[in-house]
Amino acid sequence: MSIESELSSQIYRLEELHNNFANGDYEELNSLYSDEFQGILYMPSTGKIEIYNAEQIRKGNEDAAHYYQGKNIKFIFSGLTIVTQAVDQAAVSYEVSHLNDSKIVRAISLEVWKRVNGAWKMIRWYEEKGEAL
Repeated sequence: MSIESELSSQIYRLEELHNNFANGDYEELNSLYSDEFQGILYMPSTGKIEIYNAEQIRKGNEDAAHYYQGKNIKFIFSGLTIVTQAVDQAAVSYEVSHLNDSKIVRAISLEVWKRVNGAWKMIRWYEEKGEAL
């Protein structure tokens, strides 16, 4: 299977796992982050930058699952682009639309995934997140 096929399956599984926050689930999602993970979230509307390591992103996902449990939410990933960087690494970008109640938040995500011991893990993440509309 090609890197593009493997990672597109991985990204659409990532989308499903984000939607599982409504069920309080986060463990499988957290398994997709490398222990060396580094992430940055930027919110242009406030100028706020948040920096995450593996422990912090996993805790954030756990908190999100508790917050969204039982709520009507929907994550939609679209416009997937995969750029192979090496035989075991690729950069991935896509748009995220998050629907919660009657509001929508849109973001653009750039990630780097690396095959570690046969499994794809996210090693870097950068996201620009808009305000709720």
